[in-house]
Amino acid sequence: MCKLTCKHFKECGGCALLDLPYAEQVARKRAKLAELLQPFWTAEIPVTLTDNPVYFRNKVELGFCHQVKWDPNYNKKDPANKTRPLVFEQALGFKLKGKWDRAVDIEECFLFNEKLIPLLKAVRAWAAAEGLEYYDQRKHTGVLRHLMVREGKNTGEGMVVLFVTNDFNEKTFVAAVESVFPTFNIMSAVNNGLADTAAPESLKVLKGQDSFVEKILLTDGAGKTEREVLFKLSPQSFFQTNTKTAQKMYSRVRGLVKKIAPKMIYDLYGGAGSFSLSCADLCQKSICVESVAPAIYNGLENAKINGVKNVQFFCSRVEDFVKQQPIEKKDALIILDPPRGGMHPKAVKAVAESGVKNVLYISCNPVTLANELKTFTQYYNLVGVEAFDFFPHSEHIETLVQMELK
Repeated sequence: MCKLTCKHFKECGGCALLDLPYAEQVARKRAKLAELLQPFWTAEIPVTLTDNPVYFRNKVELGFCHQVKWDPNYNKKDPANKTRPLVFEQALGFKLKGKWDRAVDIEECFLFNEKLIPLLKAVRAWAAAEGLEYYDQRKHTGVLRHLMVREGKNTGEGMVVLFVTNDFNEKTFVAAVESVFPTFNIMSAVNNGLADTAAPESLKVLKGQDSFVEKILLTDGAGKTEREVLFKLSPQSFFQTNTKTAQKMYSRVRGLVKKIAPKMIYDLYGGAGSFSLSCADLCQKSICVESVAPAIYNGLENAKINGVKNVQFFCSRVEDFVKQQPIEKKDALIILDPPRGGMHPKAVKAVAESGVKNVLYISCNPVTLANELKTFTQYYNLVGVEAFDFFPHSEHIETLVQMELK
């Protein structure tokens, strides 16, 4: 497709590569990935694309900012600026590129949903009518902090969550959201912490429920759907932000698991058990290890929803789990999906020395992947490398590495 144009490009931190046609974006990311992995892999790296790199995200978090209005003609050497009063503005959107305390008041966006901009207009009008002040990151004043919007791309369900520091008119807020998303669940959450994150201290349902359901469709090599997995998602549940492309990756992993045919799967850094639940019918048992307790609760609930009984969840850091319960190597497969910071060195060492024949490593950070492959390749050969472009218009790319014991 041709490159997109957005009035906020280069100002908004949401997209870095929007000025390039999609094919050029992918070529650039593939080249960077190949360069990083060159010491370990020299063959071509195939990339699975996002079929339509417009409105592909299933989640966005936007910030309310009470901020000094920027004057493009500002001259800090002008003596008059020492006495000239500051002019403030209210902005709702993604953060200004490279700035933690300023947002871009977005009026155009191709990331989430064509209804996002109408929603923001409705919320801005509601806030103005109610006289509510946006949050000031420097003074820590104001009522409105963040707006989270999540959507099930395969189910059409969704939620809107407003993060605040104080009370507000809930009835009129619900009416504003319903004018754009009449069927979405609507919540509010209190956040009086100093950290600029959409983490609630308390959650209140204003309409509907505190969660929604999404599903992934797992296909075989011919593209035929052979399994559906349902996920009940709360505001803080982790889920890959590009549903349509993520399900291609889950299908690919499922195909590899079929080929390997393990009796036991160790799903390390497993989150809410997406890989375990996707492959539960292909093994006798899967052990999902995750350190974030809410993710484990989601996993247990989702296992029940899908009628899965052979997945065991452990709330533990991987480096602690492998020390307390050494990995059994016979007829096993290890799946790794660590966060952007990568694996703990003790976990890398334990997996590398486990003796398990097959390891699948899913990485969202090629830099940490390349660093950890220095250890893994002492014990394993790389037998496959491919990438999935979950994040069009950004520098990020997801990588799947297949490793086999030497």
